[in-house]
Amino acid sequence: RRLCVDLTPLEPQDLWCFWVNVYHSLLVQSLIVCGRPRNVRHLISFYNNCSYLVGGHIFSLAELEHLVLRSQMAKASARLMNLLVQVWRRDDREFEERPAFRAPYNPSSNFRCRPDWRLNLVLCAGNLASSSRLPVFDKMSAAAFDALMSKTMEHFLGAAGRLEKKPMQLPYVLYRFRQDAPGPPTEGHERRWATALAPILGDVDRIAYRSSYNW
Repeated sequence: RRLCVDLTPLEPQDLWCFWVNVYHSLLVQSLIVCGRPRNVRHLISFYNNCSYLVGGHIFSLAELEHLVLRSQMAKASARLMNLLVQVWRRDDREFEERPAFRAPYNPSSNFRCRPDWRLNLVLCAGNLASSSRLPVFDKMSAAAFDALMSKTMEHFLGAAGRLEKKPMQLPYVLYRFRQDAPGPPTEGHERRWATALAPILGDVDRIAYRSSYNW
């Protein structure tokens, strides 16, 4: 059954929640249907080929992350994008004038989420470098949204990091997208992450990054 989605009435927070839910739904369904990737070739195919049709446009897992959710955030390295990620970059005209299956009109802004550095500790890639739980976002107040975000980030940090180590090891995704760290650019990314995560981690003198992408 095909459902036509009109995203126009959604506020920026609700639009962000919608696309995160879409990404996680596709991830879970793809793991059920295709199984976990067994090697690098399967991994590349998994993220680039498992797709949904949303608002008249086809989006793979890679495109949902890098084209929609991270559209206004730090980009992955050129090497990673060239070697592993295949993203069909569409301009405003393609989004608005070339939807498939007579989908309702959606302005291009409906396919570009607001920037939120917390995405790095919410979006699950399904591997050991991610959280072991998936949040489900519904329509909620800003306070309820922030509370769920904090709870999700706390679990993500504990599952994908090594908080008991000295220095504390944060999930490697925070290094990959270190430009997303909020704070003055004159400070190093380690200090900016430590400051942003202080409500969860407390005062931290030094941090490192844990690099583990096993499934």
